[in-house]
Amino acid sequence: MEPNESSGPSHEAQMIEELRRENEELRRRVAELEGPARRFQALYDGGVVSVQIYHDGYSAKGNACWDRLWGLRPEEIHGKYSLLEDAQVAAGGFLPLVERAFHHGEATRLPTIRYDPVELTGYGSARWVASVLLPVTGSERPREVIQLHVDVGELKHSEEELRAQKQRLEAAVAERTAALAEQLRISEEQQRAITALSTPVLRVWSGILAVPLIGHIDPDRAARVLDVLLQSIMSTSAEHVIIDVTGVPQIDAHAARHLRDTVRAAALLGAQCMIVGISGHTARMLVECGLDFEGVPTFATLQEGLRRLLSGRPGAG
Repeated sequence: MEPNESSGPSHEAQMIEELRRENEELRRRVAELEGPARRFQALYDGGVVSVQIYHDGYSAKGNACWDRLWGLRPEEIHGKYSLLEDAQVAAGGFLPLVERAFHHGEATRLPTIRYDPVELTGYGSARWVASVLLPVTGSERPREVIQLHVDVGELKHSEEELRAQKQRLEAAVAERTAALAEQLRISEEQQRAITALSTPVLRVWSGILAVPLIGHIDPDRAARVLDVLLQSIMSTSAEHVIIDVTGVPQIDAHAARHLRDTVRAAALLGAQCMIVGISGHTARMLVECGLDFEGVPTFATLQEGLRRLLSGRPGAG
């Protein structure tokens, strides 16, 4: 009897110790679960993110933020709505993503969509939302899936506003570009007209052309004068050209060389040039620079030069 009596308390002590260890293990496991549970509860009750829970594919529960987001009465949709059979999700081409979450237990992010619950329930509010599907793991095929919705309506509205502003800006730029192109075209036409006016070639008599020059003669203008004059000589078969420099305030050595080249080029086409309107100062400068116009008649005025030409022509007088 004594051995049995001594073994009894020892066996009870072992059982108590085992129970104590099991209790500590349970407490540890509960403590480990309390953290995730508190975090999920904070997410669920936070009122910022819409949380919807599916059970076997059907909507089972939603938090207060879900109710506000869609403007729905939970009892009208939970247990009656399957995301796997949603026509709007199917129309968007998202069903393969949904099936990955429900059938294969893969966390899945769904593209942003404008979802309208009215098509399901006859009431509620359409929203632009971004969402994710989070399967609750623990079995080969999860029975529960959590869907988080984030209302991006304001962001989408801002994007649409930016898109509209961009379209308006592009239209304004296109309109302004067209206006500038038209202004450029008009400016170019005006420039051509000004160029033509700055180098006029006048047909004063049969076979006689006059080129009245006004303003400074630079290389560009001299080239235009030469080009226009040669074209006029060929088109009119002119025999004489009167170059009037009365309106040129000062003829320097460069301008004088351009005039001499013009006279020589006209002569190659069979037209004799005379120069009228040379001032005393210009004549002195030409002599000092050795730029003579030997063989080129010169007169003080256009009238004198024209009179000399006409006096020698049959029928003139």
